[in-house]
Amino acid sequence: MSGQLQSLPVIQLDSGRAAEPDPLLAQAARFAAMPAFEAAVQAYILGMTGFRRSHRLINKLISYHARWRVVGFLLYLHADRERFGPDGGATYGNLLEMCNRREMSPRVLKTVLAVLQFTGFVTARRSSGDLRSKVYAPTPRMDGFMQPWLRYATGTLDILEPEVRRAEMLTNDPAFVDRFLVSSGRDHATATPLVERMPEFVAFFGAREGAGAVLLPIIRADMDGTPVPSRAELAKTFGFSKSQVTNVLILGQTLGYFALNADGVPAPTSLLRKTFRQWVSIELAFYAQHMQPCAA
Repeated sequence: MSGQLQSLPVIQLDSGRAAEPDPLLAQAARFAAMPAFEAAVQAYILGMTGFRRSHRLINKLISYHARWRVVGFLLYLHADRERFGPDGGATYGNLLEMCNRREMSPRVLKTVLAVLQFTGFVTARRSSGDLRSKVYAPTPRMDGFMQPWLRYATGTLDILEPEVRRAEMLTNDPAFVDRFLVSSGRDHATATPLVERMPEFVAFFGAREGAGAVLLPIIRADMDGTPVPSRAELAKTFGFSKSQVTNVLILGQTLGYFALNADGVPAPTSLLRKTFRQWVSIELAFYAQHMQPCAA
């Protein structure tokens, strides 16, 4: 957790010559150094808060980064019709292969697929090329879930790189979403995933139910100088129980992310302020890398 964005890792070539710094972390460092970065962090918090409470059931699903990654794998495989044909490639076998590469269990995959089908976010049908194989496809309800995610990402990036006009691309370019899913999905399958760039941060905020949601209003209140919502309000906002919120705050205090006063009201520590901004800069750099205009 103590690594600084300015200390960028390099790859050593066989010849002994150092390669260029990691371009994703270099972009993250540029974003973090911009005067507009604090405004972008605030926009990120507002957008992510709206995204996480837009579908409470899905909010529970994505509270664990492994489950959220399965959703990402499915969206990518469905979109990559260049590689997999008109039906897309979101078969159980392809999903399992992607999960195996990241040491994710088949049980997680089966659970996520069952929940997505039961809630109407995906459908399964026989592949036109192989009737023995099922192909999973997002439904219009999944599209409604994706829009708040993509809007907060493009809107926040427009604060940092307004000349690219990503929010406009999202609205007016019909191929923008699939292009992003394919680019980011192929990269996720081969490059270092975001969750592995800050494993200690993700181990709590991406693997403890409620932690990733609860930190958002706490950080926002700290930035705005306003009172932190009560535990009951936090639970109601994101569809968790009050005891879940309490457990998150207590464990977060143990890990050094939250400071609780005598009344149990949380505040972010300097560690959380630093690591949260680092996470935001890296996530936005990832989006910027893959949310690009169509090549001429």
